[in-house]
Amino acid sequence: MQITKKYYKVTAQQEYEKNPQLSATDVEELLKWSDENINLYGKLIDLQIIMFLHACNYDKEYTKKVIRQCYNLRAKKCTPFFSARDPAHPFNQKQLDVVNINIIPDEENCYSYIWSQLKIVDASQYYPTVASKLTFMAIELDQVECGTKSGYRMVLDSNHFSLSHALRYSLSNARNLMLYVQEGTPFVIDKIYILNVTSGTERVFSTMKPFMSSSLINKVIIKSVSKTSEFIKTLPQTVVPKDYGGLAPIMSETNEILKQKLLDNRDYFLDEEKFRNGSVKDEVDTTVGEDDKDEIHSFKNLSID
Repeated sequence: MQITKKYYKVTAQQEYEKNPQLSATDVEELLKWSDENINLYGKLIDLQIIMFLHACNYDKEYTKKVIRQCYNLRAKKCTPFFSARDPAHPFNQKQLDVVNINIIPDEENCYSYIWSQLKIVDASQYYPTVASKLTFMAIELDQVECGTKSGYRMVLDSNHFSLSHALRYSLSNARNLMLYVQEGTPFVIDKIYILNVTSGTERVFSTMKPFMSSSLINKVIIKSVSKTSEFIKTLPQTVVPKDYGGLAPIMSETNEILKQKLLDNRDYFLDEEKFRNGSVKDEVDTTVGEDDKDEIHSFKNLSID
């Protein structure tokens, strides 16, 4: 089995033209290597290899490590984030009603901005693992449709994000999420902007910070409520939703567009999960709650502007 190229809106030839650093010889070598070394229910295709090579700055040996870690983590420690990915699953659909997730391209600089904010503030309806899974699905679909990007810039508006929301994070899942983000992604996370910081945000960041490398920490920019508006003015206004005074469509509109795009590409996500696991899991992981409160660290070392 292969992830058929029919799902991709870009071609390998377009990627070679866009990225002169890409080597067809390296791609072929990595295809052969992955077939012999990565335990999947099928073979990777050239476009998948190209995404990994681009994310690894075209370092072939480093790319091998990231590919191996990506699929090992998806199969084991990070299973909650990469199983039951049917976009039509009621629980996945419901979480997109709780959290606004939006992807807005910066065509000029070849980045995509992922905006996220709570739509429903009732913490009992918030499932952080599912929200993270849907964010990864949005990024993956963006790659399927648009190919390689210079990077992804996460914009997390923590307005209304309370301690009750923070307490729904599982420490083990947070640890494994940071492991995947740093060692197994076929894309580049360029920046993480945390806006309108709250005590809930502080708690989550303090939970994750011990598992973050210095290079990832340096990508995080945290803005207090009083500094958020001025900071947003420094972003390209074409990627700022009208909700924040920018030129991009309002978040509810782009969120609905994303929901429909995920549904339109349901077959891709079902096939991709079968490609990795041999089947599609039906039960969504809804783990919540802090499973080791003793490891929560102080907020004092946070750098909040």
